[in-house]
Amino acid sequence: MAITPVELRNFEFPKSFRGFAPEEVEMLIDEAAGEMERLLKENDALKQKLASMQEQLKKYSDLEDSIKKTLITAENAVAEKQKSADKAMEVQVRETEVACNEMRQKAHREVETVKFELASLKMQKVRFMAEIRSLIDSHAKLLDERGSQVTTEASQHDPEYREAEQP
Repeated sequence: MAITPVELRNFEFPKSFRGFAPEEVEMLIDEAAGEMERLLKENDALKQKLASMQEQLKKYSDLEDSIKKTLITAENAVAEKQKSADKAMEVQVRETEVACNEMRQKAHREVETVKFELASLKMQKVRFMAEIRSLIDSHAKLLDERGSQVTTEASQHDPEYREAEQP
């Protein structure tokens, strides 16, 4: 049974012969009631403080949960960005490889074209040189023929030319 400080103060002990000294009992009861009031007030204050602390703890717990969720979201976003960056890099590498292969093939075709043109020019040079030699030879023969014809005609028409030819 719970007793209040007021009930304790108002409680009266039955009188008996050779009992306790009433003033001391009253004094003890007053002290006990005072201490009981102080303890009840302290208990109420502690309950209020506990409630306040529990409320703060709940706020901190909620904040912690929120921070954890935010952290998880941030980690997921970073992972997603990394994944996206990796994919973009792979695409870039593939595109670069394709472009390099196309450039290499184009350069190879150009080299082959230049080689073909060079070979063609060399053959043209050989033909041109042969034509020039042939032309020079034919002109030399023509000059030889003309020279001997001129000499023959000169010796027939010019007596001095004949004398100059004879040693």
